[in-house]
Amino acid sequence: MKRILPVFLLLAIVLNGCSSAAKSTPDVAAAAAAKPVATIIPLGTPSAKYGSEVARPLISDFTNIGPRVAGSAGETQAAQYIATVFTALGYSPENQPFTAEAGSKSITSANVIAVKKGNSAQEIIVGAHYDSTEAGPGSDDNASGVAVMLEVAKLVLNMPTPYTIRFIAFGAGASGLLGSYAYLNQMSQEEFENIIGMIDLDSLVAGDNAYVFSDEGQLSSVRDWAVEWATGNGFDLKTMQNVDLTDPASGKGLSDYAPFRDAGIPFAYFETTNMTLGDKKGTTQVDPRYGENGVIRNTKYDTLTYLDTTFPGRVDAHLDLFISVLYNLLTQYEAPTP
Repeated sequence: MKRILPVFLLLAIVLNGCSSAAKSTPDVAAAAAAKPVATIIPLGTPSAKYGSEVARPLISDFTNIGPRVAGSAGETQAAQYIATVFTALGYSPENQPFTAEAGSKSITSANVIAVKKGNSAQEIIVGAHYDSTEAGPGSDDNASGVAVMLEVAKLVLNMPTPYTIRFIAFGAGASGLLGSYAYLNQMSQEEFENIIGMIDLDSLVAGDNAYVFSDEGQLSSVRDWAVEWATGNGFDLKTMQNVDLTDPASGKGLSDYAPFRDAGIPFAYFETTNMTLGDKKGTTQVDPRYGENGVIRNTKYDTLTYLDTTFPGRVDAHLDLFISVLYNLLTQYEAPTP
């Protein structure tokens, strides 16, 4: 059935252009591009420990930027950083500026987009928001998602993939998913129809357990493929069927998959949390003795130093898991024929 871009998405955000910011030159950018891809694949064994070469330095650098509040200088610096790394890896990133209303504020931000051509013009979107709240530098939420996305972008660049992959670092995600709405609003109907699914990476290192979620009957095949592959290769990736992915505070979707889901685009959502604690909806990520009653994201505890000290080895283990799963998914997964 032909999908039609819903009118409410076209009205959800007011978009205006702004000039692209100048590029920064983070030290990690050169290191990210230095090692040939062929020397670090195939992936698939926990002993490989992927994540140390690109992802961990990226999280560290994002932490050093500090809070990346939507529309702030910190967020702009992060966007410049991401574009620089994409360029160093061999991509030609596009800066997609937008202005949107968040409550009584008008926020100017940008999405950073890089495309890897595949064997098909059909596309899988891989997205992660790069902003944070004022509470802290957001090492987990969501420097970790951006870091995994960038390291996998490095790994797949020269590999054949069944589908074209569109990597998107979303701006203003913590201010109402503004970047993902902006991206949808700037798509043509043809582009919209060409998307076979969206993969969202958010808060990937702090929580007790690694999860992948989706709506039943949409991109559940990606969810199930990812879990089966992970289990067969020694990784513990969990899932739950018919899970409630509503943010208890806002009543909206939890992350940037939500605008795509609401537009009828299949999605898969990767995160770390603990679905057995608290409200059992993933709000409580860890034992309530840690963080703020078990919550790391959007708190002062969301730093690499706190995570490494409190949960030794967790960051690296989760980076290894998500990088390995996502790489293999993007290079092997093919959607079922309708």
